[in-house]
Amino acid sequence: MIRFVVAVLAVALFAALTTFLAVRFDWIASAPSWYPQSLIILSAFTLVIYRYLDRLNKPGLFVQIYLLSMAVKLLGYGAYVALMILGDKPGANKNVLFFLVLYVIFTGLEVAFLHRKIAGNRHR
Repeated sequence: MIRFVVAVLAVALFAALTTFLAVRFDWIASAPSWYPQSLIILSAFTLVIYRYLDRLNKPGLFVQIYLLSMAVKLLGYGAYVALMILGDKPGANKNVLFFLVLYVIFTGLEVAFLHRKIAGNRHR
């Protein structure tokens, strides 16, 4: 679990630093207006879901619980994206793109760590 927390924090820090540098070096005109909130929400939910799935000791339920968590995440993130769009219509494209890129990265990280755990348990 500690490795996963470190990995999530490293990705969040890297995303914040990359955004800062992109604005500083004029690669983009301005940072997405919702980028701190997106970083916090994605990091926090990724950590919470991974922690729950990591502690799940019932292999038969794992897939069902994982799919349920994905469905709940997608519904919650859909509401958040709608809120972002309504809150900053001119910057909606930049905010949603930033969110989706981070979503893919955090989901990939979660799947990679869960796969290592599941694959490791299968060989024991």
